[in-house]
Amino acid sequence: MNLKKAKTRSGRLLGGIATAVVTASFSMFALQAAAHGDNGMPQQIIVKYKTSGISSPKQLAAVNKALAAIGPRHGMQLSRMRTMATGAEVIHVNRNLDDSELASLLAEFKADPSVEYAEEDRIMHTLLTPNDTQFSQQWDMFEATAGINAPTAWDTNRGSGAVIASIDTGYRPHADLVANILPGYDFISSTTNNDGNGRDSNAQDPGDYNTAGQCGTGSAASNSSWHGTHVAGTAAGVGNNALGIAGVAYQAKIVPVRVLGRCGGTTSDIADAIIWASGGTVSGVPANANPAKVLSLSLGGSGACDSTTQAAINSARSRNATVVVAAGNSNANAANFNPASCTGIITVAAVGRTGGKAYYSNFGTVVEVAAPGGDQTTGTANGILSTLNSGTTTPGSDTYAYYQGTSQATPHVAGIAALLYSIKPTATVDEVINTITSTTRAFPATCSQCGTGIVNAAAAVAAINGGGGGGTPSQLLGNTGFENGTSSAPWTASTGVISNSTSQPTHGGTWDAWMNGYGSAHTDTLSQSVAIPSGRTSATLSFFLHIDSAETTTTSAYDTLRVQVLNSSGTVLATLATYSNLNKATGYTQRSFNLAAYIGQTVTLRFTGTEDGSLQTSFVVDDVTLTVQ
Repeated sequence: MNLKKAKTRSGRLLGGIATAVVTASFSMFALQAAAHGDNGMPQQIIVKYKTSGISSPKQLAAVNKALAAIGPRHGMQLSRMRTMATGAEVIHVNRNLDDSELASLLAEFKADPSVEYAEEDRIMHTLLTPNDTQFSQQWDMFEATAGINAPTAWDTNRGSGAVIASIDTGYRPHADLVANILPGYDFISSTTNNDGNGRDSNAQDPGDYNTAGQCGTGSAASNSSWHGTHVAGTAAGVGNNALGIAGVAYQAKIVPVRVLGRCGGTTSDIADAIIWASGGTVSGVPANANPAKVLSLSLGGSGACDSTTQAAINSARSRNATVVVAAGNSNANAANFNPASCTGIITVAAVGRTGGKAYYSNFGTVVEVAAPGGDQTTGTANGILSTLNSGTTTPGSDTYAYYQGTSQATPHVAGIAALLYSIKPTATVDEVINTITSTTRAFPATCSQCGTGIVNAAAAVAAINGGGGGGTPSQLLGNTGFENGTSSAPWTASTGVISNSTSQPTHGGTWDAWMNGYGSAHTDTLSQSVAIPSGRTSATLSFFLHIDSAETTTTSAYDTLRVQVLNSSGTVLATLATYSNLNKATGYTQRSFNLAAYIGQTVTLRFTGTEDGSLQTSFVVDDVTLTVQ
């Protein structure tokens, strides 16, 4: 008879789940809270049915019947527009809704057991703060203070063979860019976004200008930004051609994908574009002949990551595409912005020329790295110089201009990712992310919650090449202290494992990985895939472990934690250690293991905690590192 008394784990779930969503608007945009469609674009929602898309006339009829019934109950008309690549339905609303109306409408859809999720088709915007043009040097590429050390990387690689998808306003055929442009696509569904038609194969930017009031009540007039042309130039502008600027990966190619036009762009169009750009299928759109391994998104809006965008990112990751996203320009926590707060991506903050956080840059635990974004409060030339167009509304002539923003920081990181794929086309997404995040250099000025440091192109290229053996030790794992919070990438964890609960102490920071502790039959897992470069002489896994248990036995291992190494097929290569309630102790103990046998391989490090039917045991892991030399 089991006499152990069950013990409930208190405060467990709320420690790792955001219980409120804080919304904020970008300082350069007049985002309207009162009427969600009051921005010159149609009001839309996204509804995902559990059937994964409409595949028969019977299903279509059922959905149309439901829309015809729901709409009048809320004083509106609803009509289905199309099925997205994710299987979700885009639904048009015939009038603008305020917050309470939108919430009521979505609540009715969510109450339907056949609906997986329902959410607003939110509007995304470019993330720049533009200024006038003047040519000067590209300090962001080479200056020791805040540059990315590109010239040293170029001694090894310049991006040949890699493809970057620039998901933005489209492109202009600039003389310093066009040689690197591959066929793209215009994903804007609306016919009112300055080109007079909907989706088509012409990804050229016709301009995104608007008149006063056109993008919402009280909105100011705005000239065309040519934003997509500017960020594409930074990522992969043609180099070594005695003309203008050089992109980070100046021998890589760009697939331009137009998703932003007048007043911005919709979540549904952007999600479809992410899937298409990475080689996925979108109904009614020809296949992308040049799937991109790197997706650069210098765009965003307020609100936490939505299900639609996360599903699209997951789809891209499944095709081994790395998604790089701007953190945002509101000097606020990036956790409250989309898609910056999505998981499985590289979220990029911006530094100015002094190497400290740019005054506008968002920050937070969801940020992986920082890159030069510029700060023109100290002079125009302290922005980021790149390709542009002289037209104020419709296209004019080629020119160059300084812009600033996390939009400008993002293509630096996308370019570095392209360099890595050029060297190692078989690299996994996690390998690319780990390489970029683990090879950054320290901030020379204050940049709190800006990720691991300023990206270093030369160090990243050296790391993906194997680092030459010996030399300076480097650390390979991402998010080692779990301080990215609920955005736990590149870790994969069971629900609630990544925790900031004060019920169990951390070894450092405010987050840790807390497995088990429920006092009932339960299994938790925590894992991360990592590529251990060839040419190294040592590889050491270390972590700090705290075991707390209500078990009183001194002989029986009722609850266990296994630490294992798996290959890419999921086969267990080794069980490094097994701990149990018998190892309980106050405080943390550092555990270390020799992984030299796996040098040159991509492996998964996995922690598995298993708890029996009563009396809790908590296995708390923190500050996990994999150091190679």
